[in-house]
Amino acid sequence: MPTSQPKQKRVSVPKKGSLKEKKARFYIIRRCVFMLLCWRQDGD
Repeated sequence: MPTSQPKQKRVSVPKKGSLKEKKARFYIIRRCVFMLLCWRQDGD
């Protein structure tokens, strides 16, 4: 089954990568929200 191989590889890698990805995504979202808030304040 060729589909089960990539899945196994995918499961073993994200354990470390998923935390980094979550942190990066959270950081980017936080920055976007912060910038939007600042931009809104400047507009008013």
